[in-house]
Amino acid sequence: MSSEVLNLWPMPLYKSIIDVKQEWKDYISKIDYERNSADNADMSKEYYVLEHLIDLKKEILDCVEDFTKNHLKISKRFDFYILNSWSNKHNYNDWSHSHYHGNSLISGVYYLNTPKKSGDIEFIKNHLYNNMFSESFIFNYSEDNFTNTECVRIIPKEGLLLLFPSHLQHKVTKNKTNESRYSIAFNIFVNGEFGNGEIMDLKL
Repeated sequence: MSSEVLNLWPMPLYKSIIDVKQEWKDYISKIDYERNSADNADMSKEYYVLEHLIDLKKEILDCVEDFTKNHLKISKRFDFYILNSWSNKHNYNDWSHSHYHGNSLISGVYYLNTPKKSGDIEFIKNHLYNNMFSESFIFNYSEDNFTNTECVRIIPKEGLLLLFPSHLQHKVTKNKTNESRYSIAFNIFVNGEFGNGEIMDLKL
């Protein structure tokens, strides 16, 4: 029997590696932090940290260009830029609740220091996103894959960059070590001319 499954309208998650520089680690570890409102992690008081790490910002924007133009095939007349950026510091038992990023199109995270078992990032399927069955049907599966899973976990490593739709729910598991885990989160928006009424029609 010959068969094929086409994955229509998949949720894109971009992964790349940007080698970490010691000067970036030094800057992020020395800036001022404060406890967030959920009391589960420390956030930098500075909300534009990438403006102080210009070479890292450039490399991230190169990846944004690769993601949007080469993978998503968005027209070159649209210019994506970083709205804001902040550092997260997770100490022992710190974590992050499930959330998404408002007033943004693409969000991202870059990992500077990731001790083993210091917290994984989990992406969660929204209950309104019925890629196959609605939540009123609960099946048992012989194995998990990107079609049937409710959650995808990624174990971070130093230098890992992730870009994803800002509306995609995500959370971070607990840091089980006595070492601090540092990451930079950021939001991305776009400039460009909209309203031409084009509708994409993919013919197979």
